[in-house]
Amino acid sequence: MSTTTLRLKTPPGFRVDAAALRPATLASLSVAEIEHIVLAGGNESCEVGEVFEVLRDEYTTSQSPAETALPATPDSNSNAAPTLVIDGAARWLDRLGAEMDGGRLVLRGSAGDYCGFRMSGGELRIDGDTGHFTGCEMRGGRLTVNGDSGDFVAGALTGDMEGMSGGTLTIRGNAGARLADRMRRGLVLVGGNAGEFAASRLVAGTVGVAGELGPHYAYGMRRGTLLLARRPAHRLPPTFTNGGQGFDVFWSLLVRSLANEIAPFSQWRAQRLPVRYTGDLAVDGRGEILIAG
Repeated sequence: MSTTTLRLKTPPGFRVDAAALRPATLASLSVAEIEHIVLAGGNESCEVGEVFEVLRDEYTTSQSPAETALPATPDSNSNAAPTLVIDGAARWLDRLGAEMDGGRLVLRGSAGDYCGFRMSGGELRIDGDTGHFTGCEMRGGRLTVNGDSGDFVAGALTGDMEGMSGGTLTIRGNAGARLADRMRRGLVLVGGNAGEFAASRLVAGTVGVAGELGPHYAYGMRRGTLLLARRPAHRLPPTFTNGGQGFDVFWSLLVRSLANEIAPFSQWRAQRLPVRYTGDLAVDGRGEILIAG
């Protein structure tokens, strides 16, 4: 397995598009070829070698130093996957992991907007914060943010009809407004708070929030599940009604699938059923809000 490390040496002074920095792509290139990759940024551009020091290591052991420095994830396959580590990046790095379809990308620092945009496979881990549209229209793979994220996480681009449609997205901090707007499939977990209109226009999939919710959550929700670790400070939407009992089998399967995810979701037990509400009755009305706290 090869590990490529990009170590920041000189910030470019403008925002750049980092979509070209994919683990599988860089693994097939020499150090010199990587240094000459052009990163566009509006009317300006720079080469990778002008911004980063490029290092290349080959490992035959089960894990590289870059991997042992980070906790393992349930679906990580680090023995075979090419790995890219970006050390010291900042909020000027946009579209990190965009359309990524394999490998492992680790960012030691914060990133800009559109991280994991239309990502379909592999693992993207960000130690710091991310900007807006994180996991926008994500289709597969695993995206982990150890800090906070901005608005439209797992949502759709303006004018598009579908947000996230596959994969797992975990945010250990807070998320902004319109979390999982128009999401169609997949799993989104937020360890902190979420802004207004969380799970708005949700078509399907599972969204979990451990902290507080902003107003207008589950607005226009058609199907899918909104998991809450505590009862919201804002009143339940008037278009939701008591969902009753009889979902113990579903709950036991859902709890089992969350066993390796972040707390408090990993700590829930099937024996204690949450309170269930169904809606939004103003639209399709087949969504549900589960309150475990």
